Amino acid sequence: MPDRARLFLLLCGVAFALIGLNTFLNPLGAMAPVGLNINTVSALNELRATYGGMQVGIGLLLLSGFHVPALTRPALLAQLLIVGGLALGRVVSITIDGMPDTFVQGLLVLESIVAVLSLLFFLRQSPLKEFA
Repeated sequence: MPDRARLFLLLCGVAFALIGLNTFLNPLGAMAPVGLNINTVSALNELRATYGGMQVGIGLLLLSGFHVPALTRPALLAQLLIVGGLALGRVVSITIDGMPDTFVQGLLVLESIVAVLSLLFFLRQSPLKEFA
């Protein structure tokens, strides 16, 4: 049975991959909850690359941390930095731009929780454990 940190990476990896796949298949639908207007081919391309391809890539990175114990700690650090960066960007935006709608506020709460859990799991993973 994998430990809790690896199960956490499995859950987060699947979530990232599904978000990415959803954006590949339906980029306009994926952005509907935040009211993002996409009206050019270049904007669709950027959306599929960033919210599609990059999200799938992050998901696969996190899933590699689930499947390969030596990658668990680096995957947790990557997730901490990625999701923590998203939360930080939202806080900066709130400070500069004002309060977003409740959907985006929910994303901030979720990203903050995931970042804190990533940090806690990262700190519990021994750097030497992966070489044992």
